[in-house]
Amino acid sequence: MELKTVSGAPIRLVGLGTFPFQGEMMANIIQDAVEVGYRLFDTADDYRGESGIGMAINRHFVNRHDVFLQTKISNDTAYADEPLAGVYFNPLSKFMRRHTVSEVVNEKVHNSLRKMSTDYLDAVLIHYPYPGYYEEIWSCLQDLKSQGKIRHIGVSNFSIRHIEVLRAHGELPSINEIYISPIGTKEEIVSYALRNGIQIMTYSPLMDLTRNNLNNNILTEIGNKYGKTLSQIILRWNIDRGCIPLAKTKYKSRMIENMDVENFKLTREEIDKISSMNRDFQILKESRICPGL
Repeated sequence: MELKTVSGAPIRLVGLGTFPFQGEMMANIIQDAVEVGYRLFDTADDYRGESGIGMAINRHFVNRHDVFLQTKISNDTAYADEPLAGVYFNPLSKFMRRHTVSEVVNEKVHNSLRKMSTDYLDAVLIHYPYPGYYEEIWSCLQDLKSQGKIRHIGVSNFSIRHIEVLRAHGELPSINEIYISPIGTKEEIVSYALRNGIQIMTYSPLMDLTRNNLNNNILTEIGNKYGKTLSQIILRWNIDRGCIPLAKTKYKSRMIENMDVENFKLTREEIDKISSMNRDFQILKESRICPGL
């Protein structure tokens, strides 16, 4: 599946992760990123960054139809003025006893549209597989898609078993945004996504490099061959596995570096060599923070 903007432009091979940027900083980052060539911008309704994206749209830093705006349905709220303030998708929440899932999802999507100054969202994902709720959230997102408010619907942090549940509740997700790293390759999920036409997006793709968790000897050897940085090698490894990496940065120089990965490809042997670092590391283990994994 190839994701495109409304104007028909491809979203390129790398997207921009935007957490935790907000306000004026976010608007300026969007402007720089568009100048560099970015088309995909990833946020969530609890990142507090949607208004900054809306500022960039309102100031015509970017043509709305030329970019792909992606947000997520979370289980809390970032804005005190939201009518449905509180903790959601939890059976112990007093708010869920007063409001239906449909009310919460529709309110959240409405707020995202308002904050980002747009009348449609290119993609909305369920942030986590909230136990007992994600099936109904999925049904609500399918309704909003049919109304034209959302172009693509997807999930984040979902395992295969969660997606198989969604299969029984209508269409499969277009997108699954997950953590992937040379030390957490998730071969089974990636293969499943490729077989089922689901686009994998990877958050924090360079985190383990900055934390010195990787075998840099392998990356350095491959980087020297192509004249590329270690970051570029990891991003290209994601791309050559069929994934879209969402690398976060506020620096234009890093944006340029991260986008400069379209002029080379890794060999099968090089992909496998990087993947050999795998030790099934998972940044957010099954917990209250990331339930249901």
